[in-house]
Amino acid sequence: MDQHQHIAILFKKYLNNECTPEETAALMAFMRSSKNRELVQSLLDDHLQDGEDKGWMYRAQTDRIFQRLNLNQDVEEAEVRSRTIRFTFLKTAAAILILASAWAVFIVSSPTKKEVTAARTAEDVLPGGNKAVLVLSDGQQVKLDSLQTGNPGDDESAVIKKSADGHIVYFAADNNKLKGFNTVRTPRGGQYEVALPDGSRVWLNAASSITYPAAFNAGERRVMLTGEAYFEIASLWRNNKKVPFVVETDRQKIEVLGTRFNVNAYDDETGIKTTLIEGKVKVTTENETVILKPNQQFNLDAEGISTKKVDVEPAIDWKNGDFLFADEDLKSVMRKIARWYNVEVIYDSEIPEESLSGQISRSRNLSEVLRMLELSGDTKFRIEDGAVHIFRPKK
Repeated sequence: MDQHQHIAILFKKYLNNECTPEETAALMAFMRSSKNRELVQSLLDDHLQDGEDKGWMYRAQTDRIFQRLNLNQDVEEAEVRSRTIRFTFLKTAAAILILASAWAVFIVSSPTKKEVTAARTAEDVLPGGNKAVLVLSDGQQVKLDSLQTGNPGDDESAVIKKSADGHIVYFAADNNKLKGFNTVRTPRGGQYEVALPDGSRVWLNAASSITYPAAFNAGERRVMLTGEAYFEIASLWRNNKKVPFVVETDRQKIEVLGTRFNVNAYDDETGIKTTLIEGKVKVTTENETVILKPNQQFNLDAEGISTKKVDVEPAIDWKNGDFLFADEDLKSVMRKIARWYNVEVIYDSEIPEESLSGQISRSRNLSEVLRMLELSGDTKFRIEDGAVHIFRPKK
């Protein structure tokens, strides 16, 4: 067996999470050696395929790989290549990880049992999970993650049930008797899926809440949102008219003309982002009304408003169980991590502006996420007493 075949076998084993630590170390050492660039190129090409430009992921990831590896091509050739190659899904992500471990890009697949065990032996923080509280219109509070099927209180025939897949379905046995508003609230380190009285589905991200009537009236369906949520709106008709669905945040109103969209309205973010996945929505601010089409994002911040075409995947990464960073600054990345792992972030030294791009599962322990972040630059992380300390090591 020649060297090319041996490395190719190790490469395939790594993709399937079958490498021993010794084999992984040997493979990494081989990939780092400049004399092996031609084989590195060959292995990379085996897991890339020509196709349409996939936007943020390819441009951010592949440009960095080719520039940092300097695979015998100048910048112009790298730019041409970056417009004609795209990532295949999971296997390519694993292939890039081998290169990224030495050169600043992080994409990871599911952890092996061995990796998870090792991560939990040190000081660490487990990922968030399905946690939420329902505040009924009479003030009663119900922990949804521990709720069993049944009626939690005396809220005028309100019925709350937990479905087989674990999410909460709220509905009214008699809409005419129901008054007031209910709120579903997730803590830091929590998320939850809720089915509203009309059958619409809402996924709440960490540190978010949605307030809605115990029963929607005949004229419209209106809810209030803080934090972040992904919506799939059910069509509802009464008297041959479609009943509108409206989402309110503290600075804008969104009228749903379609079905699927994401709203990020955290107080600690620089602006409010509304991203349309399917259908059509009308966003109204104090001075402006904009109708969004699929793959468009509306942004309201201190500088005003803007609408642009985007890749929607980074906007709904959390709903799909991932962190997806697309040339995102470090402080923005750390705000997302702080909410999901319910940790404080402490900057122990001045951190230069950095942009990060990559993908990692939200099911991983915090230490694994931080380890991947460290591959993207000189910034280091330390978990101490439930807080993440960020610093630059002295040179």
